Amino acid sequence: MANRSSLCLRDLPLFSKVGLDVFRPVCAVADKRALRRGERLFAQGDPVEAVHLIKQGSFKLVRVTEDGREIVLRLANQGEILGEDALFQQSSYAASAVALEEARVCSISRERLEGVIRQRPDLAWQVIASLGSRLYELWAQLTDLSGQTIREKVLSLLVRLATEHGERRPEGTLICLRLTQEDMAGMVGASRVRVALALRELGEEGRLCKQGNRYVLRDNCSLGREQSK
Repeated sequence: MANRSSLCLRDLPLFSKVGLDVFRPVCAVADKRALRRGERLFAQGDPVEAVHLIKQGSFKLVRVTEDGREIVLRLANQGEILGEDALFQQSSYAASAVALEEARVCSISRERLEGVIRQRPDLAWQVIASLGSRLYELWAQLTDLSGQTIREKVLSLLVRLATEHGERRPEGTLICLRLTQEDMAGMVGASRVRVALALRELGEEGRLCKQGNRYVLRDNCSLGREQSK
């Protein structure tokens, strides 16, 4: 993967087999955008018109249900793509993408990507495989959370975030995302109060601590399953 300053859509495995001569005109017209923490890249219900590469920062995908509840579907970090379904159908975003920190994004229009796919039909299969993998991850995530207590759900979430977005420190694994208790509540399907209680219990047990606005998962939490107490 390229470094943060030069990361480009073509650096992703999804587009790695597309020739530079084919991809250069696409990149030439790509839209570059900087976002502040809390700013939306797109909103639930907006038409899907582009594919977005996260060049820097991270986003939460938030869906508002009919009864007004906010559900955090997933977190997307640097190097991930948002809006792949723009390649297959004219639809609307099922969730809003909200920046968790200062972020930079590179966006390519549906029309330009369709042109690339016409020249390289095999690219469509790569996109299908990517979407299939994403759906499997979501299904596995929901399966892992079913039947758990709120405390277990919060710990499972922290373990997964430490695995996907963690940085090793002497005291444990720093989760390199600035998450609020509301964010975590939306991801585990619980109230903020119950999540706050679970976080306090995990802290009292020595499994978790905070460094500024970020959480550190202690080494006595296995990155896979919670160790028996």
